[in-house]
Amino acid sequence: MTPKQSRSTYRAGDRKETFWDRLGSKRRTLAIIGLALFLIADVVLVGLALTANGRSTDEPTQRPIPTFGGTPSATASPEVTEEPVATQSTERFMAAGNATVLWRATQGTCEAPAVVERSEDAGVTWAVIPTAQAFDLRVVYALTATSEDEVQLVGSAGVDCAVSGFSSTDAGDTWDSSPELLSTVAYQTPAAADGSSAVVLAGQTVAAPCPGVEAMAAGSERTVAACSAVLAEWDATTGSWSAIPFAGIHALDVQAEQIVFAARGVPGCAGLGVLRVSGATLTSASSAESIGCVSDADLAEPAALASSDGASWLWVGDALFTTSDGGATWTALSS
Repeated sequence: MTPKQSRSTYRAGDRKETFWDRLGSKRRTLAIIGLALFLIADVVLVGLALTANGRSTDEPTQRPIPTFGGTPSATASPEVTEEPVATQSTERFMAAGNATVLWRATQGTCEAPAVVERSEDAGVTWAVIPTAQAFDLRVVYALTATSEDEVQLVGSAGVDCAVSGFSSTDAGDTWDSSPELLSTVAYQTPAAADGSSAVVLAGQTVAAPCPGVEAMAAGSERTVAACSAVLAEWDATTGSWSAIPFAGIHALDVQAEQIVFAARGVPGCAGLGVLRVSGATLTSASSAESIGCVSDADLAEPAALASSDGASWLWVGDALFTTSDGGATWTALSS
């Protein structure tokens, strides 16, 4: 007899579902349901967000664009007001005590005091005079020298910047209050807010020959002033100014028989031309004669001019020029 052989067969469809199979199927179902709920919730939240953003149909307010110049828009930010800055004056003064002793000064302001200097070698070297320590000098309006040791100035001093006269008879070592100078020295008053100024002569204020005087010089008998387009001299007999047309004057020096001045725009001179008007008085018939050229003078810098004993000096910016031949040739000195 042939023995029976056992067979083992596997048919998946014939196997009964177990508890673990049923449990795994439920897990899969729950996962699918959870994913579906998450997607639905996400769609709802996105819809709410879009609805909220769409509630306003107005365009978003744009921040104003900074502008440099031009007219600001209605939504522009308020303008920032800058702190005022003390104006630096560019006026200069120079006086000669003789052929070797010179005095010079910047004008200064009440906030930035003037600097006064003295030279004993015709302008080669200079020493600062401690006027700020001596009497708290702030502003210079006029500077004159009557000898190598005697100097007078009209200026403002002290914390209140009051105008008065001051003098020294020992080369600036000591100073005296000299209010009488206000009635003897000619000077230009400080510029007003509109840029205009007046001239004080013999203690009396007179109208300037123009709204803005650009240079002024006074001697014992004569007072001259330069405006943008005229050269003028005060006529005490008529109480008025006599003038001739001339533009571009930077510095003046008045002498008994002539007026010497430095000006830009002189034909044939790239720097400052030096000219003179001969005569004891300036009249409408007067004319200027060119006598020299300082070709290295900086036209953008303030200038001052002084003469004594046949020598003249022109102070321009940081440079000092001198002549001993009536202004025909000029030599640069270290300032």
